[in-house]
Amino acid sequence: MRFTSVRLNRQFLSILTVTFSLLVISISQTSAGDWLHDFDVALKQAQEKDMPLLLHFHASWCGPCHQMDQTVLRTAAVKNLFGKRVIGVKIDSDQHRHLVDRFNVRSLPSDILLTPTGTIITRTDGFQSQNVYLSFLGRGASRYEKDRRVYLARKSKLELMERKRQAEQQQEEPETEPEPQETNKTYVATNPERIGLEGYSPIALTRDRKWKKGQEEFSWPYQGITYQMASRTELEIFKADPGRYAPQLLGCDPVILNKQDRAIPGDTKYGAYYDHNLYLFVDLESREEFKKNPDRYSRTMHVLKIEQVGGSVLR
Repeated sequence: MRFTSVRLNRQFLSILTVTFSLLVISISQTSAGDWLHDFDVALKQAQEKDMPLLLHFHASWCGPCHQMDQTVLRTAAVKNLFGKRVIGVKIDSDQHRHLVDRFNVRSLPSDILLTPTGTIITRTDGFQSQNVYLSFLGRGASRYEKDRRVYLARKSKLELMERKRQAEQQQEEPETEPEPQETNKTYVATNPERIGLEGYSPIALTRDRKWKKGQEEFSWPYQGITYQMASRTELEIFKADPGRYAPQLLGCDPVILNKQDRAIPGDTKYGAYYDHNLYLFVDLESREEFKKNPDRYSRTMHVLKIEQVGGSVLR
């Protein structure tokens, strides 16, 4: 009986060990990352981890969606990025029409990479092979990580300068009590408001490729430039994601900016879309140069200020 008892104990320990091993494997697989299915939950995770949010739009009736799901989305190569460089969420386009409209999804499957604050980094439409998809994710994540490093470096520098300025002010004793001054409310007259896209609606241009004049009552400022929309609905769309619809680089010609380091406003007659972003050029020659190597010019890293752009109206 004693021998039998020992034997049973060994069997129990063996079963316990196997169960524990399976539990560890299960936890490990969960930690490796997987697709989420709730946009709000995914957005919250992206904000908490400060990572880009990947939206994959699909539908049950979409053949290419099923093919991409089986051959690309379920692979370890894609899932290994979740929780490390991006947060991924699958969105059924039939069940979440408001998200389809919000992100202007026109075909399936469709993938969009967002910043944690909701600004579109990049997007792609249609079936993507695994290599192309991984390249798309890698470029988008790298762009966000680089922009984030630049932002943090600038923020740290500005905070340091502000602390230094405050310390210098505390050391200085004012000789006389400053006289109260009235608030100057005439600054607009000395710094005229810049109107983007010559007053045409960036929403109508991006979504419908139509030149539709906006109205002053539906205007909204972005990066020192005021854009005019054609309706209140367009205004709300623009306010939610202005970087998606406004011209890149404050509307300056990316070729001239890259080659000459000069911020020259482009012309609406020579606009072009690349990677779903609008770029303006000074002439046809500059636009053709951009087409030869769009990645080079669209990746130009410049922190522009509106004061650097010539002219009172950005075209």
